[in-house]
Amino acid sequence: VRFLRANKDVFAWVPKQLVGVQRRVIEHHLRVCPNVRPVKQKAQRLSTEK
Repeated sequence: VRFLRANKDVFAWVPKQLVGVQRRVIEHHLRVCPNVRPVKQKAQRLSTEK
């Protein structure tokens, strides 16, 4: 935490602080097939011991 606070000027807090950074560098893309229907996963319950 001390390190992050000491270097907080490195992080962009609002989009206008990203001037000059290419969009492809900062954007995240998921490779999903557009014609496949999403499947809802079953909830994973933990035992009370865990």
